[in-house]
Amino acid sequence: MRRKSPASAADRAAPGRRAFDGDPYTLALQWLSLRELSARQIRQRLQRREVEAPIIAAVILRLQHAGVLDESRMARAAARLETAIKGRGPARTRQKLKALGLADDDIAQAIDAALADVDVATLLDRALDKRLRREKGDLRDPATVRRVVGALVRQGFAPGAVLKRLRARGSNVDDTD
Repeated sequence: MRRKSPASAADRAAPGRRAFDGDPYTLALQWLSLRELSARQIRQRLQRREVEAPIIAAVILRLQHAGVLDESRMARAAARLETAIKGRGPARTRQKLKALGLADDDIAQAIDAALADVDVATLLDRALDKRLRREKGDLRDPATVRRVVGALVRQGFAPGAVLKRLRARGSNVDDTD
């Protein structure tokens, strides 16, 4: 009969997760080979694996010097995903990039680049069409208009632009609604 070896302290501390005993640099390269990540995301993932802070800092610095970890490239990819692919507006895209822990300069440049490729008015029209297909109410009903405006503002579009589009589609909405 075989005896089970006693669990390590790391296994007891985090049930379901093995203690990390490999090379953190190689692990970070594997993550980056799958998708773009920010330095903050790499740091968080390595911290969850209980890698020491000085080693994490060294790994991130090494990745940046090798050109593998490029936050401006990551910001451009994320901004393109949010605008061109998911159809979100500029405000929601900015919020998402901030949540990824990116610098304000990278965020501004990435949004400018993404919006240069995409027309915000076209994005808004597509989002409005999609929302109106799901909406059961009439655009003359104030409650329906509030729901539509709220949904599109949450997607990152400016309230004024949304109201202008609704007026063009026959809604009798005013700016106080």
